[in-house]
Amino acid sequence: MSVLDDVCERVRERVGTVSRESLGRISATEFQRFAVAAGETDPVYFDDDAARAAGYPGAIAPPLFLSSVLGWGAGDADADLRPDGAAEGDAAGLPLAGLRLMGAGQDIEVHVPVYDGVRLVRETSVEDVTLKEGRSGPFLIVTILREFRDESGTPFLTSRENFIARPEAGS
Repeated sequence: MSVLDDVCERVRERVGTVSRESLGRISATEFQRFAVAAGETDPVYFDDDAARAAGYPGAIAPPLFLSSVLGWGAGDADADLRPDGAAEGDAAGLPLAGLRLMGAGQDIEVHVPVYDGVRLVRETSVEDVTLKEGRSGPFLIVTILREFRDESGTPFLTSRENFIARPEAGS
């Protein structure tokens, strides 16, 4: 059994297992900083009156805000990052040691805009893992499902993110 076969089986055992993390209260300052960094200029992200005129109760976050923030803390030190530059938490805690990760696309469904003061929970699970053969050798495609809900269970955003996992060079 190859390293990829072994990892594929260990990841497959986690399909459907949900981890739940409270993200706490989301503030307008957080999503407005994101908007500025992303070059978003729509007044609905910054001005309560403009947001109300557009039918929202107040300023809202840009649609990609939640799915773009993988870590809600200060982040890992460079020395603690994986060789591919990813933080351990970026791959939902999967047993991917010895593999290099690359993003392979994301499918996002926005249900409700994020607004100032909402308290959110992120539920993360492995939706699928597939072993494939490419021109340069075998690789895994791992699909991570992340669902963002408020504390009462109202869905805000659903994200399916695909990763390609290959053996590190020299492995």
